[in-house]
Amino acid sequence: MAFSPPHTALEAYIDIPFNLWLSIILILTYGCAIRNRGLLLLVVLGFSATIAVFDKTSTASEMIKIMCELPLGLGSVLAFLVANRSFQTRFLSAFTTYVNFAVYGNIGMMVGTPADGTLRGMCSKVTCAALFIWIVQQGHHAGWKTIVLHEDLFVFTAVSKSWIFAHAIYRFVLLTLPCFGSGRRHRLLELYSLTLTFALSSSSNLPFEYCFGMADTLVVPAAAGWSAIATTFNLIPRDAINNDLLSNRIGTDADAYMSAVSLAVAIFACFKITSAPRRKATRDIDR
Repeated sequence: MAFSPPHTALEAYIDIPFNLWLSIILILTYGCAIRNRGLLLLVVLGFSATIAVFDKTSTASEMIKIMCELPLGLGSVLAFLVANRSFQTRFLSAFTTYVNFAVYGNIGMMVGTPADGTLRGMCSKVTCAALFIWIVQQGHHAGWKTIVLHEDLFVFTAVSKSWIFAHAIYRFVLLTLPCFGSGRRHRLLELYSLTLTFALSSSSNLPFEYCFGMADTLVVPAAAGWSAIATTFNLIPRDAINNDLLSNRIGTDADAYMSAVSLAVAIFACFKITSAPRRKATRDIDR
């Protein structure tokens, strides 16, 4: 019996060169987020401008998504963090409204992700709706005051640890859908996000769930930006939309298993929604 070398077998699922460089980028991003947010903001704006000018491979919808994630998402958070405390205090309410609109809107709009004829795609829509209702409920319980001022980090408080892990499972399944291509570049996205959340929590002594917003705001734009840059300048071959090798591996059985996992997340979310207390106690950050 012939066996494929480990590297070759892994390449069928993960774009190794892309993820090696992304890991380095995220380590540098983490360092800048902790020590020099002003420099990170300049880098984000510079890369955003570079992508806007030179990227001729992304579709209009892909370009809009990148701009929403990079300058309007990560860039706006960093700009708020580098502002002086009086500015932050004065415009905290407006910034919170902006963040709430972005967070809830981004999660809610994923219900419209094409199922592409897959069972897991249809189940993901149900799961997305359940997760959306759950996190909106948490925001409502917090009185929509979801942001707490912190001298170093963007702290989004209206999300529970259980929601974070449920969302990670949902998004892992979601990214296997054909509309996301082979998904090889983003297969480790949840690992990066959860690892960075833990790192930020450890360095800041904040609760794990308080650091997820900052971590995901760093990881998702970094992955999208690096993917656009790598493709634009032909640094790494473009990840094909139709990858026959991967589509063959995700057959009917795998589709059914992933659908079951997705529905299990939806059931768990519904349970948490119905069992949630009427009002969530708030915790202050002593900084």
